[in-house]
Amino acid sequence: MDIDKEKERIVEKLINEEELTREEIIFLVENFKKVSEQKIPEFDQLRFIVASVLEVGKDLYYEVIWYFSPFNLLGNEYPNQPRKVKKPPEERDVYMPYDD
Repeated sequence: MDIDKEKERIVEKLINEEELTREEIIFLVENFKKVSEQKIPEFDQLRFIVASVLEVGKDLYYEVIWYFSPFNLLGNEYPNQPRKVKKPPEERDVYMPYDD
């Protein structure tokens, strides 16, 4: 697989507001630059809610909310589509959804 071509294809889908498959969301999380990531324990730390903000282009950021589990039995889940976010003008490591 040509990683650069796959990145371009996924960015095009995001820009065109097309839904991504589970595999494409995993690729997005694993291959784009993470600019922010927060983990919130759930179910007594058997699973974490993860909010990853990824830079997919110049001043173009998407947030993926997914579930991480350190246990193979539970596995990771990607139930949500990425959403476009923006960085506020102040230099903080906080991203917020667009109000489109």
